[in-house]
Amino acid sequence: MKNYFKESIHQEFGRFLRDEMEDIEKEEYIRSERYKSSIKLISKIFQKNSIK
Repeated sequence: MKNYFKESIHQEFGRFLRDEMEDIEKEEYIRSERYKSSIKLISKIFQKNSIK
């Protein structure tokens, strides 16, 4: 995986959503703690706003 940790978690997640990652990078990202953190943050926002 390239050294993308200079990006913020939000920037990296945005690249993931926009499909700007290579397949190998995407697979590694999905297994990372940074991805899990992003998913938790989004889940909290949805729950707070009652979006299900």
